[in-house]
Amino acid sequence: MRLNLTLHFERPFLIPYNYPRYLYSFLIHAISLADEEVAERVHNNKRDIKFVASKLLPVGEVKRTRDGLLVESGTVRLYVGSPEVTLLRGIFEGLRLGTGKLHLKGQRLLHFEAELEKPPKNLSGKLFRTLSPVSVYHNNPPNGFRQWDLSPVGQPNSPFENEPEVWKRLVFENLRSKYMMVYGEPYEGDFEIEVFPGSVKSKMFRIKRNNKTGEYTKVRAWEFEFRMRGEKRFLRVAYDLGLGMRNAHGFGMIGVV
Repeated sequence: MRLNLTLHFERPFLIPYNYPRYLYSFLIHAISLADEEVAERVHNNKRDIKFVASKLLPVGEVKRTRDGLLVESGTVRLYVGSPEVTLLRGIFEGLRLGTGKLHLKGQRLLHFEAELEKPPKNLSGKLFRTLSPVSVYHNNPPNGFRQWDLSPVGQPNSPFENEPEVWKRLVFENLRSKYMMVYGEPYEGDFEIEVFPGSVKSKMFRIKRNNKTGEYTKVRAWEFEFRMRGEKRFLRVAYDLGLGMRNAHGFGMIGVV
């Protein structure tokens, strides 16, 4: 399921270019206000059901600045998806309890509206677009690279002979692990994903800071339009939990065009 949020902050509101770590902290803090146990479970248990978040979508006029997008109205839209209704309820209740107290990079939440949305009945073959960039990485790439952020259409300096195929395989493996968490059984069906090259855009993000070195973990992620084909329950996992990795930080949410 999906929680469609309209968030009203003090005007004007700055959407940082490197929004993921601020967005993640904001949502985890909201959950903790409603249920600290659930927030700790989401934050610390890598094998437990999570959520996926869209990027912050501005409402009204926007001005591009050095640090981010300045939204004159102070209003942004945010979508959060999860198969775990308790988790979505925790976000809603935490926002309610935190109105006037919660901050996103020092910017105070004034009030919000929320609507619960059910997924489309049929997802196979539909045209999708990313509502937040998709992050897929390989921890042991060839040629001595320490980690590699993969592109769905490949990169000129890639250490892989066929990067798009590796990207598809990792997306499939990641979705299978999520399917196991949701349904408690392995997925044995097929899965196809077709990315339209002309729609692909990439961006670099900073998501985490090393307390010892002060350096940030940098992530390159991609936005694009695509089609998926597979069994209904499997595609529902992609819709509810996102494509790729780092979903709770605002990566990998998808929407039907």
